[in-house]
Amino acid sequence: MNVENPAGPGWPEPTCSFAPPARAAVDQAVAAERCELLLREALDGVRPELSWRHAVPCAGARLPAPGSGPADGGVQWYVGRGRDIVTIISAARRGELPALLEAGWRRRGWTITSVNACRDLPGVAAVTPDGYRLALEFGALGEARLTATSPGVARSEWVEGVCGGPELPVSAAGVTSLPEIWCPYWSALG
Repeated sequence: MNVENPAGPGWPEPTCSFAPPARAAVDQAVAAERCELLLREALDGVRPELSWRHAVPCAGARLPAPGSGPADGGVQWYVGRGRDIVTIISAARRGELPALLEAGWRRRGWTITSVNACRDLPGVAAVTPDGYRLALEFGALGEARLTATSPGVARSEWVEGVCGGPELPVSAAGVTSLPEIWCPYWSALG
């Protein structure tokens, strides 16, 4: 590359650095923000909009599976975030939500890892190129939860918890909220 000094002699030569910037290590706090962003993007693509509550956030550590990688023996830290869908989704419409999310995730270039086409309990799961896993699952009573889980990341001393959205509080620990909000489209019987 030919770079001329437009200021003329006596001025310092411009320097150009083409080295990529140092990549900051991803820790649990950064991973939690990424999970929140992925959930927001997934739900922003759903029309008509769904009502939801924050699910109880999770964070912890997993030991690597034997033979799964380098023998560093290190613990892998992770975080997870979720949304309990509280819009009533009728049995007639349940298959549409996973299909809608799947199409959006494929457009983003994510790998679909599973699809449950069961009429009563449909679901879909995907993994992003950077290793985050998303899943939508329905329960036996029509309850639905969308989750995002990070890949292994560095440990954080403090991971910001989710205190609930502006309208609806956090779901109880380990319990998916039952749907309670009627929608002319999602709750329709036919």
